[in-house]
Amino acid sequence: MDSGAIRRILRPRGALSQLILLGLLLAHALMAYTAAEAAAGAELTARVVVSGSMEPAFKRGDFLLFRRSDDDPIRAGDVVLFKQAHGDVAVVHRVIEVHERRDGGGVDVLTKGDNNGVDDYSGFLYSEPWLHRHQVMAKAVGYLPKAGWMNVAVNEKPAVRKVVVG
Repeated sequence: MDSGAIRRILRPRGALSQLILLGLLLAHALMAYTAAEAAAGAELTARVVVSGSMEPAFKRGDFLLFRRSDDDPIRAGDVVLFKQAHGDVAVVHRVIEVHERRDGGGVDVLTKGDNNGVDDYSGFLYSEPWLHRHQVMAKAVGYLPKAGWMNVAVNEKPAVRKVVVG
């Protein structure tokens, strides 16, 4: 056998082994997610940091894991995932102040990106002075640095999007 014939045989095997490896990595990620969800005892969700508003704690491309639980109290310092009253975009910022309602109707929170100069109300991220508890979707429970960089690249770079999406 000449070396050209050997290369032709090995080339498909290399591609196949890469596909198998990718499948195994995805399976491991799914198993880790399922295990984390079971350990947390609540539904988990994940988001990728897409802006610099939470630096230096979290950088663009970091993968954050959130736990949804209405029973878990929200405290100042918690990193939360929330939706604005009149918006579709979920935002990841830190709770800087918690306000308990006098009528016993729960709590409201004020948030701010760590890297932002003003809180989210002063920066006009939301129209009311406080976020209501129902707008807070989840609290951060962990993160993986740079694990979401591909998501950022696909969403921001047309050339990468064309290669990945087709």
